[in-house]
Amino acid sequence: MQLDEPTRSQLVVAVDLLRHSLDKFAERYLALSRTHNRAYDVLDDAEITGSALGFMQSVIDELESFRVPDDALRERLEGLALRRAAQGVPLESLARSYQLGSREMLVIMDEVAEQAGLPSDLVLTIHDSTWEFANEAASVFARVQHNVAVERARFDAERRSSFARDILTGAVSDEQIDRDAAMFGLDPQQEYVPIVARAGSPGESDAARRAIAAAVRVAPDRMLFAEVGAHLGGIARTAPDEVPGHLVAVGDPVLLSRFEESFDDAVTALDTAEQFGMQGVVRLADLGPRPLALACRRAAAILSRRHLDPLDRDERSGAETLETTRVYIECDQDVNRAAARLQVHANTVRYRVNRFRDATGLNIRRTEDLVTAWWLLNGRHTV
Repeated sequence: MQLDEPTRSQLVVAVDLLRHSLDKFAERYLALSRTHNRAYDVLDDAEITGSALGFMQSVIDELESFRVPDDALRERLEGLALRRAAQGVPLESLARSYQLGSREMLVIMDEVAEQAGLPSDLVLTIHDSTWEFANEAASVFARVQHNVAVERARFDAERRSSFARDILTGAVSDEQIDRDAAMFGLDPQQEYVPIVARAGSPGESDAARRAIAAAVRVAPDRMLFAEVGAHLGGIARTAPDEVPGHLVAVGDPVLLSRFEESFDDAVTALDTAEQFGMQGVVRLADLGPRPLALACRRAAAILSRRHLDPLDRDERSGAETLETTRVYIECDQDVNRAAARLQVHANTVRYRVNRFRDATGLNIRRTEDLVTAWWLLNGRHTV
């Protein structure tokens, strides 16, 4: 809208009158805030009036140059929104306050326009511009509110993850547990169960978190999880019966102050179950001697060279002899069961087991040789 010289002169008068109305606007705005915006009770009078004066001065500056509100004013609104959020003022209350301030500003603007003799079409343009920007301000506040909520959620998640990691690894003192556990919904006097899954990609880990939380009937954002190395650890009140689609391990229920040992047991159970291609929910006590098959890889390599090398060099039948003997041991040395699993004749099983004895020097009828054979064969069989 182009202004002729008389109208521009009237606008200069109106701007001057508005500057002399700043204190009146601040007083009216303060009264409106105290009456209609209880969220502002956390702010003192000086904070409210100071903000009102800053807002009004920005509007006057824009009006003096006859510009629509620009990015600088938007940045001021965003800064105000962040400050109010830090002061504990809900941003929907800030939006309501901005509407109250805009309405009161236009009341004063109408009074000034009449005194300065501003044309009605110019006054209407100012009204339209003010309300358009009021709507835009609401969008600014909504965006800031969303960003603040996301940041708070991220900070809360990081705090929860950090505390969980300290509990899982034993990096927190009993005094800290007693002081901070309640902040995260935990009771230092109650026993909890460590739950462990493999930490994969972010998407895989998130899927595991959701599945585990669902299995123990806890909201995913309320259950404490942390990634410890290659493992995703969780703290639950009870162990899940199953976690569909996921292999998980659980430890014994213990107090938070003793959680590290039970978590380590669950990690060992998970690593063992993965190597043996197991599924479902596993516990260390249910795995029998399987973890031993994965222990002391150096000693296993030495014994393997001593006993199994002859069959390893036999490309034609060495592998089937080793597998048959492993299955035979797993079937408690029952020839018929082993034959059924391998889908071969029982005499074939007998022949291969005897060949294993002759080639390796391990007679599985002797206890020590049986243990050695089981250890070496299962250590190789793990996936």
